[in-house]
Amino acid sequence: MLRAAETSNASAVACRFPARVLLYERFLQKSWPASLCPDYVEWKERLEFHSISLVYSTAYAGNPASILGHNILKFNRFDPADADDPESGLPLLDYGLGFLARNDPTDGGVSYVLNGLFGGYPGFFTLQPYYELVNTYAYAENRDLWEVELSMAPTERELFLAHVWELIHQASAPYYFTHVNCSTMLLEVLEAVRPDWNFRERIQGLVLPQAVMQTVAAVVGHGHESFWPSQKRIFQKHWQHLKKEQQEKFLDWRAQAHTVAALDDPLLLDTMLHQLNLRKAGYEADEQKALRAQEDQILLARARLPGSTLALPDRSQAGNNPLAAHGLHKLSVLGGREEQGALFSMRLRWGLHDLLDAPQGFNPYYHINFFDLSLWQRSDEKAPDYRLNIVELMSLQPFERVDPAGSWAVICGVHCEEEGPRPHCQGAYGIAGELMANRSLFYFLPGTNLTITSFTAEIRAGWYHAWTDHWRQLIELVPKKTLERDSRLRWDWSWEQRVSLNRSWQVEWRLAREERLQTLLGLGQFF
Repeated sequence: MLRAAETSNASAVACRFPARVLLYERFLQKSWPASLCPDYVEWKERLEFHSISLVYSTAYAGNPASILGHNILKFNRFDPADADDPESGLPLLDYGLGFLARNDPTDGGVSYVLNGLFGGYPGFFTLQPYYELVNTYAYAENRDLWEVELSMAPTERELFLAHVWELIHQASAPYYFTHVNCSTMLLEVLEAVRPDWNFRERIQGLVLPQAVMQTVAAVVGHGHESFWPSQKRIFQKHWQHLKKEQQEKFLDWRAQAHTVAALDDPLLLDTMLHQLNLRKAGYEADEQKALRAQEDQILLARARLPGSTLALPDRSQAGNNPLAAHGLHKLSVLGGREEQGALFSMRLRWGLHDLLDAPQGFNPYYHINFFDLSLWQRSDEKAPDYRLNIVELMSLQPFERVDPAGSWAVICGVHCEEEGPRPHCQGAYGIAGELMANRSLFYFLPGTNLTITSFTAEIRAGWYHAWTDHWRQLIELVPKKTLERDSRLRWDWSWEQRVSLNRSWQVEWRLAREERLQTLLGLGQFF
């Protein structure tokens, strides 16, 4: 920069590196020898903001890269008191900064995972209008958006904008899903302006978007929080307020696309509009013509009736605020007995959340674990048995007439047998039904379990129930049969209960039969 200031390229440098020019002027206490870049000045004036918000987009099971959530930095151009209500439309006029991977859409599943884990994709910064991000995350992918505000002084905001200009025009880095991802790179952008925040050093190893939200809030304070509900959440609120007769009319309309010209029910019309918004998200613009024709008809009928019927869902109705979640790593130590004698068990889980953990901060029936190691030491054996689940996903979507979604489970890892360690991979697909909203659910998932030595057909049938906000249980029955001659049907089952003492500690109890009957009691700690 010192040499550039003495050359005829000073104007070009000011356009490429405005942040460095700004630091040059601040540290050397003298003006840059060239005028400010006109393109940068115009761009900066359009992006004037009063604060930054860190945004967390909740997990999305439809895309492997988004199953852990996503982070964005949002430029707040309006006062939070005015912009907090999504219905005002003001947040849509903000801008969002993200760090994304430029992947090859033709890559298969294995190539996608390997490139993502080992830096095979280039990462880049992108600045987009916030309405585009809301359309992608909240509407197309049905993910709630949570925000925590970070205040900056005027001089810090000036440096931040100059730094972002450089990033979106010049910067690139290999993208690693584990530690150079959408979260870490945004933290480094913030630290370039406020080194004293020191976010990155506070998160070691694998970096998860939800943990980033918690870390930032712990350092800068919770500040002003905002919430943007997903399109699916908006639709479900309207659906749940329909009476049975209204629901039947809605289902009849959806099945046959009957005319609504004479319909005079504003709540029913609003529900139809939100359903069409959900359906449009799955189509390209040129494929939406039939849906838009229905939408026009409904809008004409709705325009003749009174104003809004229901407010948008607020944060108190969501329950998945990331700042209320438990720690994302967990260590459990349990002791008990089985048929042959004493039994000691230890479980270390690197992430993220299973069905029996405290649900605050997560979507209902959310279950995703990875690098989950369980050890069992029996009194009559020298070496412990173990099971390492590298990935364990379960999507339990309650089946409803209005939303006939299926449920599924995938578990892959390594387990110990008498002959030694054996890799395994289980897959199941079936149905789940809700008995009480967000509290009680049963599921039935037929599937298979494949190892090097065997191929087993099995069924996972379970009942999850939350007795209170702190006390939960899961009863699961797993009949299984190895597809070999003369193999017998084996019935495994388990009954587990957990009581949360606080956000960090749980009491755990387990009664199960997997080859042997065992009872275990102990404590689990999140960290």
